[in-house]
Amino acid sequence: MADETQANKARELSSRKLLKQGVHAIGVAPGKEYGKEGWVVVAHVQSGTNVNLPEALAVKTKEGDVHVPLVTQRSEPFKPE
Repeated sequence: MADETQANKARELSSRKLLKQGVHAIGVAPGKEYGKEGWVVVAHVQSGTNVNLPEALAVKTKEGDVHVPLVTQRSEPFKPE
């Protein structure tokens, strides 16, 4: 189970790779909103986009590796008005 700090670190370390795979926005959220424990990384993907993302992102801590769940949410990219 990841805490908010670990989820943010996983997001930071993996953001470039996720963006190259078709993700247009990346955030963190409490896992209970997605049926998970702890905190999760949320990858926002445009509807109709086919992406192959891992189920979790690993982040190293003093106690060892923590696997932060990665959830996908379909959403449209932000367009300034």
